[in-house]
Amino acid sequence: MARGRKPTSDAKRSNIVVRFQESELNAIKKYAKGIDKPVSTLIRDITLEYLEAKNVPTSIVQDNPNQLRIPD
Repeated sequence: MARGRKPTSDAKRSNIVVRFQESELNAIKKYAKGIDKPVSTLIRDITLEYLEAKNVPTSIVQDNPNQLRIPD
């Protein structure tokens, strides 16, 4: 039975294409398999951890005037 669509706030509907050399991708796949995560989840988690470590907001809400703004 299908689950249906996730609520808009929980949905991940945007894609980013990233290219790796074959040897890099093989290493990423091996590591992801070793920790029992899909490659896409691993890359997403690592990216968000990196941004949080750099104190970069990981979400931007357009209509929130109290939100930290990222300079262009």
